[in-house]
Amino acid sequence: MLDIVSRIQQLVDKEKPFALARVIKTWRSSPRPVGSAMAVTAKGEMIGSVSGGCVENAVVKKAIEVLNSGVPEVVEFGIADDDAWEVGLSCGGALTVLITPFMEDDGWSKFNEFLTEQLDFFLLTPLSGGRNSNPILMEHLDDELPDNPVLKQNITDAYKDGLPGAIVESRVGDEYFVHFFRKKPLLLLIGSAHITAELLVLAKMFGFESVVIDPRDTFAKKTDMPQQPDQLLVKWPQQVLKGFPLTKNTYVVILSHDPKIDDEALKIVLPSQVKYVGALGSKKTHQRRVIRLEDYGFTAPQIERIDAPIGIPIGSQTPKEIALSVMAGIIKAKNL
Repeated sequence: MLDIVSRIQQLVDKEKPFALARVIKTWRSSPRPVGSAMAVTAKGEMIGSVSGGCVENAVVKKAIEVLNSGVPEVVEFGIADDDAWEVGLSCGGALTVLITPFMEDDGWSKFNEFLTEQLDFFLLTPLSGGRNSNPILMEHLDDELPDNPVLKQNITDAYKDGLPGAIVESRVGDEYFVHFFRKKPLLLLIGSAHITAELLVLAKMFGFESVVIDPRDTFAKKTDMPQQPDQLLVKWPQQVLKGFPLTKNTYVVILSHDPKIDDEALKIVLPSQVKYVGALGSKKTHQRRVIRLEDYGFTAPQIERIDAPIGIPIGSQTPKEIALSVMAGIIKAKNL
């Protein structure tokens, strides 16, 4: 849904009524993941996609009905054969789409406020006819659902699992779609170099918050960076890394080529919960790195977390190509 927020704002500004269709469940090779969204106006104009084209026409028709009735609907689309639903997916998968009238103005204002402030929040929509809730901050979950501990726990579990959204149940079996909006994933780049500069461009493109850490003043401040990082820290990794959330929403790329810098970063991030750790260097360089880490007392499973040689193998040679392969590896880890 985040990919169409700016265009949704245009509809809001023009006071055009529209419905929001969101994928709430998938099976097998569904073309779009849970949380994918499409806005549909009363004239059938589409913004976004829920299936890459397979079922959009049917969703548009249903969305117009929802706009006219004001009543949300849940629609299922499945495999294209005689025993499946009327509209099929040629990919052989299945998906469930929730279609609701768009949230009230106050809810949209709060939604944008939470996005701008980089806060973790969610929308909660009953699947038995109710509209979206106003956005709810994760940190206010206890206050918002004090009388529904089962629903609250199910929301918390789905959030901790890193899901973009999920169908969750209340204590009495009522079903809701919880749709999470998290802080931007954090990309920590240890070492400033040409590849770092190219990765910053891709980090911006794919919605990462970026931090460059390098104690070497010459590298940190004099490397040409057309896209500036969100933070540039001229400090040793061991001085600052523990101040960052080393969670499943954090990705670390080791680039300095200096064991005095790289190893200190690895000592901190390998035991943490970061989703991805990649380290630049040849196979021989990594073999030497493995020996050092073993001497530091790291276990084989911890060391095996390191993506090295780094990135998806595409035969990359230039800094741009290497950065592309690295970002491909990061996105692969992110989406697994």
